[in-house]
Amino acid sequence: MLNIRNISIRNKLIWMQVITAMLVLGLCFAAFVISDIKGYKERELRNITSIAQVTGTNSISAIQFLDNDAATKNLSNLERVQEDIVSASIFDKTGNLFASATRPGVEPYVFYAPFTDSYKFDDDYLYVYKSIYKNNELFGTVCLKAELSQLEQIKSQKFQIAAVLLLLGVALAFLFAVINQQYISKPLLSLVKVMKEVRRNENYTTQVPVEGTDEIGILSLEFNNLMDQIIQSNQKKDEFIGIASHELKTPLTSAKGFLELLNSIEQDQQNKLFINKALNSINKLQSLIYDLLDVSKIQAGQLQLDIKELDIDKLIDECVQEAQISTTTHIILRDGAMANSIVFADKNRIEQVIINLLSNAIKYSPKGEKIYLHTLRTASKITVSVQDFGVGLPLSDHEKIFDRFYRSKEKDSGISGFGLGLYICAQIIKRHNGRIWVESREGSGSIFYFELPVYN
Repeated sequence: MLNIRNISIRNKLIWMQVITAMLVLGLCFAAFVISDIKGYKERELRNITSIAQVTGTNSISAIQFLDNDAATKNLSNLERVQEDIVSASIFDKTGNLFASATRPGVEPYVFYAPFTDSYKFDDDYLYVYKSIYKNNELFGTVCLKAELSQLEQIKSQKFQIAAVLLLLGVALAFLFAVINQQYISKPLLSLVKVMKEVRRNENYTTQVPVEGTDEIGILSLEFNNLMDQIIQSNQKKDEFIGIASHELKTPLTSAKGFLELLNSIEQDQQNKLFINKALNSINKLQSLIYDLLDVSKIQAGQLQLDIKELDIDKLIDECVQEAQISTTTHIILRDGAMANSIVFADKNRIEQVIINLLSNAIKYSPKGEKIYLHTLRTASKITVSVQDFGVGLPLSDHEKIFDRFYRSKEKDSGISGFGLGLYICAQIIKRHNGRIWVESREGSGSIFYFELPVYN
């Protein structure tokens, strides 16, 4: 069954106008045809009634002298006067048949009482009953049956004209509807396009041109106002995140230093256990604060990169060793040939990307035992991939997973985090003129890739 809500506004507008035009034209043409048919019947009624009046007047003498032949002759001559008359009869005042005549080849028609002034239409014939009077004395009744010979012709002709005009009217209505819908659907589609771009690029500075003061103009204006409010809200949020992260960094560093000092001098193993747990919590909080600071810098366009020559193989080996130390549940294996490449990059930031991808691979494959880090060198780029065998990602999350604060509902169930790590990784790789993406299926693990240009 057709769902109207699935039809575009453009097509809805076109069909609404076309259907409205069809209904209006159909009613007009119906009235036009009915009016012509009614006019024809009225003309025929007046004509046949007049003939019946004249016939009755001319037949008075024949009725008075009981001259049936003369009356029959008068009735027979009616066909010469009006060829539509197929049957005629005269009844006397007592209701007995006095004379009758029928067109040759036509079956005689029997008229029935009461014989008073009246008429009747059926599909093809008109029946007229006209009383015969002289000096207010009733002599009898003339009964005529007339064929409506032109009725079908009128119907056919008028319906043909109506059909042609209806088709022409619908075609013009469709043309005007197509032209008219552009003033409604085009601005709406433009607004939808901008909304999609804003959602995809998170560029809230995009504005929609406001044309006119109608409802669409008001909608565009309110959309622009909403974008301005989002920009202001994001600015305030980023300012708060930046200030809060910066203010938390100093006391957190001091607390961490004191805990490390306390851990070095504490001899009681039970106390050292508590201190290490506190240090682990401090490290998690510190990592979050650094992520928030990075996000704040990225949003403000202040993420500085220290670009230098970098041996990518050496960096990858260091990252694998560091990640392996942090886990006892997984084995991290380097796969593929050595890149033997020098890239121009910020060592700390690329290290941050690799460590983040390895940490995520461990975190999101709790039942997996192996993590593979693969490198592939081509003439102009090096591709690094991290593969796990964990929960995987649904296809709908492949692009969104790199958005700020985005967390997959299926993937992140029961796992803490703010959805900042992959966003920061994506921004770092983007600022290195590289590319980052993911290949994954639910329940089959994930492979995260990033590319960097090489120069040797």
